Amino acid sequence: MRLIDFKISIVCISDKDLSVLLASASFGGTIAAVRHLVNNNIDVGVLSSQRLDAAAWSRHAARVYSAPPESKVQPFLERLVAIGVADQGKILLPTSDETAWMYTENAALLARDFCLYQPSTATMQRILDKKLLADAAINAGLTVLPSWNPRNIDDVAKLSPDLPYPILIKPRTHVHRLRSDKGIVAYSSTELLSKYQRFVERERVRAADNSLFADSHLPILQQFVRVGNEGVHSVTGFIDRTGELFVTRSSTKVLQRSQPMGVGLCFESLPPAPALSDAVRRLCRELEYFGIFEVEFVMFDGRWAVIDFNPRLFNQIGMDIRRGMPLPFLACLGAVGDTTFLREAVGKAQVQDNEQIVFCDRSALRAFLFAQTITRRMSHKDRRHWHAWLKKHAADTVDYAADGSDPIPWIIHSLAQIYLGLKALPRFMRLTALDSAWTPQPAIQELP
Repeated sequence: MRLIDFKISIVCISDKDLSVLLASASFGGTIAAVRHLVNNNIDVGVLSSQRLDAAAWSRHAARVYSAPPESKVQPFLERLVAIGVADQGKILLPTSDETAWMYTENAALLARDFCLYQPSTATMQRILDKKLLADAAINAGLTVLPSWNPRNIDDVAKLSPDLPYPILIKPRTHVHRLRSDKGIVAYSSTELLSKYQRFVERERVRAADNSLFADSHLPILQQFVRVGNEGVHSVTGFIDRTGELFVTRSSTKVLQRSQPMGVGLCFESLPPAPALSDAVRRLCRELEYFGIFEVEFVMFDGRWAVIDFNPRLFNQIGMDIRRGMPLPFLACLGAVGDTTFLREAVGKAQVQDNEQIVFCDRSALRAFLFAQTITRRMSHKDRRHWHAWLKKHAADTVDYAADGSDPIPWIIHSLAQIYLGLKALPRFMRLTALDSAWTPQPAIQELP
């Protein structure tokens, strides 16, 4: 079979079935994609850097390759190239912001031995740099949150008296960061100045290694929005190179791992949202983006404002697969240039599935509820709410780790949650000791 990547004019030749290589083996999107692709007769290999990587333990993984962490870019890239040379023609799908940028930045090198479905470097810069993403969203006619782009502490001092507090100190990018947090909230001018300075000093350590853009350690300031019962609206889907083939689903994030913002633990499916879907399509065209995406919105002044764009697999992708939108499969078809089959698959996916389902990382949720209980950061009422929510949705829950036919990843993921919980326990206990005034958290978590 002769496969052509038209974007970079590289020919991939393979006389065997399709094969995919996935990184980020501890991520929910990866384990869901492994099972999904194998069910579609696609061979899947997994890159793993630690023992408790759930996807690496799946019986569906045809091969597991040991590799350095993605944060160690050059060693990881060298390992990737070595795998490609030894077994040419594998499809690379981005599984994190790190790999999304790495695969794009090194497309010419990787395309010698892999099949890629990556947009241009300029496109990825506009997505992964939050300031440029906001500019693109405005150009596409979307609403964004009020933001400021100070270049130093003096600029912050000039802005601080007139800002609408609370203010989120938000990283410009998550590529090559020391931490995975989504930002810090400041509630006053004094607090803003001190937290901004600490943020810059901390992030400066990796800034020299960041090829995405200069001064990556400098955050943006954004108005912090407290989310109500409408939650964070997520539009997920796929768009092809031409922008013609396009499909989406909608959901809402109802609980997250940390405050005031964090990775989603629980999502609920939503009916189609044509206006937001059209807005996302305009944004993709403005960015000249193609591939899998997740675009997040919050309600601000009566309108949905875009806050993030993830150009990769994402944690709750298993819910979309269950709802008839086979995103990893669509990306594979795009990568190998099978436009006929891709058009047919997208057409089938566009038939909306009205099944009301939820996504929940149950192992992480139970660990979260336990941590919130022992640190007295969740009321008994809210804890009962989430236990009742789990029971209510027992029959319609998608949990990426749990699969009766592939049980070992769930065990590994549960052990990983226990390990992470024990590792974080001293910090939680210190926070509890300092926090003499306990304020219960709402059942619907708030984030910007």
